[in-house]
Amino acid sequence: MSNLPSNQKVVVVMGPPGSGKGTQANLIAGKLNLYHLDTGKFLEELVHDPKLQNNPEVQKERENFDGGILVSPIFFLKWVTEKINELYKNGEGIIFSGSPRTMLEGFGDEGHKGLMDVLEQDYGRENILIFLLQIPDEESIRRNSSRLICSVCGNAMISALNLNLPQCPVCGGAFRKRTLDKSDVIKVRLEEYRNRTFPVVAELEKRGFVVNRIDGTPMPYKVFENITSIINDIFKK
Repeated sequence: MSNLPSNQKVVVVMGPPGSGKGTQANLIAGKLNLYHLDTGKFLEELVHDPKLQNNPEVQKERENFDGGILVSPIFFLKWVTEKINELYKNGEGIIFSGSPRTMLEGFGDEGHKGLMDVLEQDYGRENILIFLLQIPDEESIRRNSSRLICSVCGNAMISALNLNLPQCPVCGGAFRKRTLDKSDVIKVRLEEYRNRTFPVVAELEKRGFVVNRIDGTPMPYKVFENITSIINDIFKK
């Protein structure tokens, strides 16, 4: 993985809801100077964009998104592919948190290029690094049910509700609770992950990609240490 400058790599962080994908992606982005393309946040902002609320396609996808159901892969590919190409042309590397989430998103069909095809075409397979964070279902539910998101910096606080924090300790911004972080919605999201996202991992390995499995239950700094050791080893090759 040395054909491109370190800031023109692609890192993909996968895992179930609440596994720490966003937190680890932010840390890795800082280490490697990558653009964090959080597709969950990207799609949430897209389907709730006031300028698009009269768009029938967006209205339908918003209903699915707010109910914990994944947006349609074609909708996803249309918007995310455009963003990937823009970043590549600007000379930027990318870190994904949570994508690809379905077989069609990852590998496309006869009429659409999948996310992995687009990334390989732009950056080259040798410059793509994949991590899978693993946590039990009960930990996913606990983390998601108790977390708040800073509306300014996007920092996630798992115990913010229990600690009664008035504002984000990182930037002072106001907290918000995502529509996705209700207990009934989290259970739907976990089922979606098992049925639609986890098979992507097996397909990635079948196609020759190395998926680095990481225990996501320790404290974030420890998870980051484990990820960093792998990154350092690979970049030395």
